[in-house]
Amino acid sequence: MRAVLWDMDDTLLETLPGRMKSLAHAYETCLGQRTDPRALWVSHRGGTLEEMGVRLLGDDWRRFVAAFRDHYYGNPRDIRPYPGIESTLESIAADGIPMAVVTSKVSWGAVEELAQGGILSYFAAVVGHDDTELHKPDPEPVFAALDRLMVDSPAGTVFVGDSPADVWAARNAGCVAVAALWGTLDEELLRDAAPDHVAALPHEVLAVRLNGGKEAGPWK
Repeated sequence: MRAVLWDMDDTLLETLPGRMKSLAHAYETCLGQRTDPRALWVSHRGGTLEEMGVRLLGDDWRRFVAAFRDHYYGNPRDIRPYPGIESTLESIAADGIPMAVVTSKVSWGAVEELAQGGILSYFAAVVGHDDTELHKPDPEPVFAALDRLMVDSPAGTVFVGDSPADVWAARNAGCVAVAALWGTLDEELLRDAAPDHVAALPHEVLAVRLNGGKEAGPWK
């Protein structure tokens, strides 16, 4: 096992309520009508906020992004790790395995929320939307994280995430994709992305042992 990469929202941290309020606000502000923010986000399959803005407003996408971020970061948010996340991170860190976060969120916001959730210290790197030109499901953010961890090959690296974009980014980079079911908004959609492993709870990530890249077994 060389490294473990993690998505952040709906994988490490419970941020959904604040995000959905801000998504509904941005949609109503920019399009003048209400929407079901959860259904809208599921339909996006883990793409970036910027891509959603383009999808909804075309060339005026920056207005949507600004409306979302102004609302999201301008209001109190209850940020906490999912149950079992901290003990899982502690187990991986105790084995001396480096970890990084690969998120579509802007990097400064991700760092702020990881710190608020009390788990920032477990990660040697945080790669956000503003750190790469291309984004999940493209492998570029995964490669950026591996570079920062000084890991010279994706072989032996696990990527844990809750969305199809996470699974596809992992596979496109040559990593082992672990689907995080505990926070996903659409389990069926995530399973349809064909991850290498599925974890119903965070501690099940510890059951993934790499043997030829794909086998499941004891962590040690």
